[in-house]
Amino acid sequence: MLVHWLWLAHRPSVTDHMKAVLLEHFSDPEDIYFARPSDFSHIDGLTGEMAQALSDKDLATAEKHLADAMKYKLHIMTYRDAVYPKRLKHISDPPLVLYYKGTLPDFDGSPVIGVVGTRKATAYGLTTAKRM
Repeated sequence: MLVHWLWLAHRPSVTDHMKAVLLEHFSDPEDIYFARPSDFSHIDGLTGEMAQALSDKDLATAEKHLADAMKYKLHIMTYRDAVYPKRLKHISDPPLVLYYKGTLPDFDGSPVIGVVGTRKATAYGLTTAKRM
């Protein structure tokens, strides 16, 4: 379920790289969500802090992200979606989910620019992003 993707994507202290490693060991985020602490013992590189974050089964934040996406008409793309950019999958820490609005360009067939920003952008930042 999408809510489990969002839950995993927003686990504090669990790196995107480790989230990809977890997805190699478990079939999907729902299996990670329902895993027992002992199920993580064989995962190389998983720290105690990461295991603690994975033991938090509260879905409230994930449900809020899902509700906000619906409210603002945002689409959510997961790492396993067919349209997930292949070039992005090959970086060391690919994001588990991408939020977007509108239609997607051909990420893998043409040059693209990604803008990483903030929710509290400065006037200069907003003006520059708009010009780009």
